[in-house]
Amino acid sequence: MTGPPIMSRGGARFSTGGTRAACLASDDRETPYVEGWELTGGGPRVTLRAELTGESAMAQIVVLEDGGLVLAWHEPGRQVVRLFGPDGRGRTIGTVEGSLRLLPGPGRPGWLATAVGVEADGSSVVHRLTGEDPWLEPVARVPGRLGGAVFHDGRIVATAILDGTPTPVTVDPGTGTTGPFLDPPVDGACHVLLAGAGRVLLAVETGAGPRLGLVESREPGPVRLLEGLDGLPGVIAPVALDPAGRSLAFAVTRGARSELALYDIEAETLRWIAVPPGKISPPAVWTGHGLWFPFSPSARPTAFGWLPPGEADVRMGEEPEPVREPARWQARLETFRGPAGPVEAVVHGPDWRAGGRVVVALHGGPDRHWSLAFDGFFQMLADAGLTVVAPNQRGSTGYGRAHAEAIVGAWGGPDLDDIRALCGTLTAGRPSGAEPPALYGSSYGGFLALLAAAADPGAWSACVAVAPFRSAASLYAQAPQPVRNLIDRLGGLGEVTDALGPRDLASLVPRIRARVLIAHGLLDETIPVTQSRELVDRLISAGHPDVTYREPANRGHIAFGARSGDPLAREITAFLTQDGHRVRAAEAATPMAR
Repeated sequence: MTGPPIMSRGGARFSTGGTRAACLASDDRETPYVEGWELTGGGPRVTLRAELTGESAMAQIVVLEDGGLVLAWHEPGRQVVRLFGPDGRGRTIGTVEGSLRLLPGPGRPGWLATAVGVEADGSSVVHRLTGEDPWLEPVARVPGRLGGAVFHDGRIVATAILDGTPTPVTVDPGTGTTGPFLDPPVDGACHVLLAGAGRVLLAVETGAGPRLGLVESREPGPVRLLEGLDGLPGVIAPVALDPAGRSLAFAVTRGARSELALYDIEAETLRWIAVPPGKISPPAVWTGHGLWFPFSPSARPTAFGWLPPGEADVRMGEEPEPVREPARWQARLETFRGPAGPVEAVVHGPDWRAGGRVVVALHGGPDRHWSLAFDGFFQMLADAGLTVVAPNQRGSTGYGRAHAEAIVGAWGGPDLDDIRALCGTLTAGRPSGAEPPALYGSSYGGFLALLAAAADPGAWSACVAVAPFRSAASLYAQAPQPVRNLIDRLGGLGEVTDALGPRDLASLVPRIRARVLIAHGLLDETIPVTQSRELVDRLISAGHPDVTYREPANRGHIAFGARSGDPLAREITAFLTQDGHRVRAAEAATPMAR
């Protein structure tokens, strides 16, 4: 198909004042770029475009009020920080050998952004990023790893992991002093979520589960727990406080759809806002011009959704130049019969019943879900003639507590059962002699894809696993603490007892007969690359005849981009259309170095 390119956008961020935004973007060009946007009463408009010379998958953005940007990305052996002016001209202001996390600055002269680094002893150092020499100045040290943070009323309010417990702390950038944010403190875990209008929103762990609470940031006192939210259907995510501090906006996920609700803090009531089918992605910002948030409809790339003051319907900003809109293949929902009830799936591309090639795409998490939204990579696959069936099997969020918690203590149990049943439905519903479905998955989805290929060796034609892991136990022994916390929370170390046996891919991958492609970014800080190397070695030693491995040297947990110019995305597409061996070496991602 000819015409405008497939675009993808992600990683959106807003300036502290909410008048500017930026996002990472890509299309069929080799080089990704960053877009700067101005948010006005007339709608959003692009004011800046600049190419990225580094790897966009690990890029960070801080948006400045004048329309400029601070960007950081990784290159082999270092992290590069660049400053872009409102005219799009950029210059490198510094490099570090480690890794810094960028946060907005306080809006003071000489303080462009805030950078947080982690020391060997586990403490965090907060730096002022100046843009001049010296470009990075330490201002405070916090005895713990910093998580979510906001710059509010001249101070940093952040979640610090103190003695293993998430605890809100404050950092005074002027004096370098740190201290507790809450007085009196709360018992148990407490996370900083967002701030606005002199208030800070927290997630507080109570005996009855997590609750949302507000604190007046200028004079912190007891946490006021929000009422009227119990039993709200779906998964709720607070995204912004209004300028007056009277309303709180929620993105609500019900199944594969996103909805928008406004919560009146004083009246403790909800008002629902009409939103087109699609996905709302935090963060958001609420200004005098309205509520702004990244939104991806089912048929166009992510752009900025906008709820003007006093209105009840979300508007979408216009594209700055022609893109493929509407998409040739709009995402749609289908429901399949599962062993324990219906399983909803997002489908991209031709009708799977027609007999063409089908790919079952498995999401990561595992506590995530596919959304009824535009997906640039799935558009690429659909344009190549593939139908993508992306199920929200048991373990996925958005379908109620029982559905989400079905795999707690049983990774690769109920979710695998749903995938095996889906494979049976797809096979039975297609013409006799049609090629068996293929599998694609990333992170936990990569683990589940390989597991499904091993469980039913003759049922699948190919399997692509991006950043998979061998087993939950193997990952637990090598992973950073946040990943271990997730494994603990979701019972990943529990054993599934059935005919297939323990869910350790080292012993199961020799069963696989489908063609296999595994890819893993060398810089992955979530799942160590050694997990994939071990699986590839096991497949090769077992005599598997068709194994491809790619290890991009400058990429992390997100090993490839959605743009059609991405070499690894092209290779995966070719592999799934059975043209994998025809990809020239010069176009392939960097092979593994051993």
